[in-house]
Amino acid sequence: MPLPLADRIAVVTGAAHGIGAAVTAELAARGALVVAVDLAPVPAADRVTPVRGDVTDPATRAAALSAAESLGGPARILVQGAFSGSPTPLDQQDDGSWDAMLHTVLTAARHFDTAFLHALPPGTPASIVHIASPHAHGAVPGFAAYAAAKAALLALTRAVAVEWGGRGVRCNAVAPGFVPVERNRHVWSDPRLGPALLRANPLGRHGTAIEVARAVAFLAGDDASFVNGTCLAVDGGATAMLPEALLR
Repeated sequence: MPLPLADRIAVVTGAAHGIGAAVTAELAARGALVVAVDLAPVPAADRVTPVRGDVTDPATRAAALSAAESLGGPARILVQGAFSGSPTPLDQQDDGSWDAMLHTVLTAARHFDTAFLHALPPGTPASIVHIASPHAHGAVPGFAAYAAAKAALLALTRAVAVEWGGRGVRCNAVAPGFVPVERNRHVWSDPRLGPALLRANPLGRHGTAIEVARAVAFLAGDDASFVNGTCLAVDGGATAMLPEALLR
């Protein structure tokens, strides 16, 4: 039985760690040839071609799409998960870190989407998946820039879906719930925050990067051929759950 993404070419940004690394591995396991883009080195793997660079740099985007062409392209799948920055109180955030978050998450995504489209022969079926976040729908202290960027990314998702659907390009997003990875170890290993996060999820557990990757692979593939302009929450029901404080 052929693999569902056999020899389809994909580009994944933010591919070195966490969810991006899981997406890269999952697409490759489903038969795709993956161009994995990140500022950090991407581990060598079968069916994975690393491109090291900053997604805000046009040269990096061009190199990634050129690598896709060298694999027999053009790329027909683009998954965008790159971001930068760290939690900062809104009244203490400088313009540089605010702009860097918006530029990496939103502006670079717009430029990469556009370059991806222009590399496609007219009418070629293709799929873009943006990695969004529940932060797009609610506020947590310290995450204003991240939330603003992810909310805008959902608006971009809808715009791409509407404007490019007639050209064969679908665009969707996934919004992962809390996934324990190295960069958020300080949260899930905290004796107070860790248990509170578990209580805030109806399934009583955290998600895994591979669970998010499977959702991305679904949206990228032909089983989602009539799914366009939506955001799939992969969060165990966390955003559907009212805070306990409202029940008191």
